Amino acid sequence: MFRVSQRSDDQSLLRISTRDPIEWVGAEQFGRGIAAGSLRREWTWLAFVDDDPAAPPLARAVWWGPVGAVHPVELRCLIVDEAQPHPELWGAALIRSAHRAFRANGALFDPVVTIGVDDGWQQDAAALAAVAWRREAAAEAGATVVLRAAQPQPVSTDRALAAR
Repeated sequence: MFRVSQRSDDQSLLRISTRDPIEWVGAEQFGRGIAAGSLRREWTWLAFVDDDPAAPPLARAVWWGPVGAVHPVELRCLIVDEAQPHPELWGAALIRSAHRAFRANGALFDPVVTIGVDDGWQQDAAALAAVAWRREAAAEAGATVVLRAAQPQPVSTDRALAAR
């Protein structure tokens, strides 16, 4: 099941993290984005194995748009639980579901999938794998991928938790 996040999802939504060495939206950044209006619950999608409301989400996708935008312009964070095989399939299904909903709500184009990478990412096997499955998910969903230099992030509890 793929659906937009709801306020009742906030706790489980914020616990989703990744060890992938790419840029992703952690709890602090998500909260700041929600407060500013550049991230929104209706632009944040979750994937579940079944319709069990108590089950934690298996995947999360967070789209971004300029403050005041009607529709998102970039997918900034795509995370699939490490225990799930074939993250590219989960990611593609999540992207397709959200993009279909965005178009149904009047979006004229699909947002690009943006992957933030550090310098030297091509020499890091984990970064190569993280970028590869996200590229594959985007391609399967018919989305365009843009690689960009990761933005420097202040040390936060999000990054410290993911590093464990």
